Amino acid sequence: MDKHDLMILDIVQQHKREMQEHIRLATLERNFWKRIEGDVTLSVGQARIGERITRLYLDGMIQNKSGYMLTKKGREMLNIEGERIAQIA
Repeated sequence: MDKHDLMILDIVQQHKREMQEHIRLATLERNFWKRIEGDVTLSVGQARIGERITRLYLDGMIQNKSGYMLTKKGREMLNIEGERIAQIA
């Protein structure tokens, strides 16, 4: 799991918190591309958002029930990695 996978988890969580609904795939993709458009270290081929979402789904981090939402495992991973990054900074 890299920073872009964590970014996807964060987008899903932020959308749920702000909109009180699950995020649709098109909205998730649009928000992902908006966040990484300034990242010169990541090319379109490297982003592979569909593969990333699929991997997160298969790893049990997100689920799709009329839109994507974090699972308990996904929320825990996001919190753990967020704390780890905060400690480094």
